[in-house]
Amino acid sequence: MTEHADILVVGGGPAGLHAAFYAGWRGLRVLLLEARLELGGQAQALYPDKAVYDVPGLPRQNASALVAALVAQLSGLPVEVHSSTVARHLRRTDQGWLIEAEDGRQFSASAVILAAGLGALRPREARVPGLEAHPDVRTELPEPASLAGRQVLVVGGVPQATRAAVELAQARAQVTLTHRRTGFRGAPAELEVLESLRQGGRLQVLAPASLDALTPQGAALTMNGSAVQVPAETVLLMGGYLPDLSPVLDWPLGWDGEYVPDGPGGQSALSGVFVAGDVARSGGDFKLISVAFAQAAVAANHAVHHVRPDLKVRPGHSSEKRL
Repeated sequence: MTEHADILVVGGGPAGLHAAFYAGWRGLRVLLLEARLELGGQAQALYPDKAVYDVPGLPRQNASALVAALVAQLSGLPVEVHSSTVARHLRRTDQGWLIEAEDGRQFSASAVILAAGLGALRPREARVPGLEAHPDVRTELPEPASLAGRQVLVVGGVPQATRAAVELAQARAQVTLTHRRTGFRGAPAELEVLESLRQGGRLQVLAPASLDALTPQGAALTMNGSAVQVPAETVLLMGGYLPDLSPVLDWPLGWDGEYVPDGPGGQSALSGVFVAGDVARSGGDFKLISVAFAQAAVAANHAVHHVRPDLKVRPGHSSEKRL
């Protein structure tokens, strides 16, 4: 079955989240499609532990905290999020536009806002000797409770590895965290919890250590010049993400490399399809969150007017309204 809304937003990064807010705030039903399990785009996937300084009114904000605030802003609005959903095919219908996801699900709407950033963020390909020998190797964290009681090896120093180790240990998995360097990235609070779990014996950290190979029973490491065998029923290889625009490059938008040419209001070459954020040509090389917010607000309000001509493009001042 095809799920229908007034507006489809493709991309759950800051631009997509803000576009979804504005359209939902004006009373339209919004479906937001995000390729990853987590919302937040590059901010959440690539630098959640870093400070962001260019958000108006926020002198310093942790990237993951900024994403959490953007998600919280959707509360109470008619916005439905579909995570782990890679938008692929776009075609025109009597109702406007239909998007088919990579898994075959279909979504339709009268207008589309493409806020795909640099592309769908895919986990880096795992390249480890013996990869095929182990029965359960993953590159994304599943629901932590699903691994409760299991021996889990988490490999990586990125923030997602830190978060995975913490959440799995809190879900009562038997966790070993390893990385080729001593330090791990993550928000200060997460790193404090990680150390507390380690000191409490609820999580084992092996670092610096090299992952030599996976085996049917776990993994072979080298640490301080000595071989270490780590039993693991599940292995999480978390090496970060790479952007992939290929799922949407066949959309007939007159692509200019990695950019979609857009006119006033973020309008693309297709009527009813708008663009905002890093993928919009109008932003040039200004790949800034502050620019993405402005583009998202403009595109969302033009999309609202496209769907509901009785609603003006200008939304009015938020201080005069109540949520």
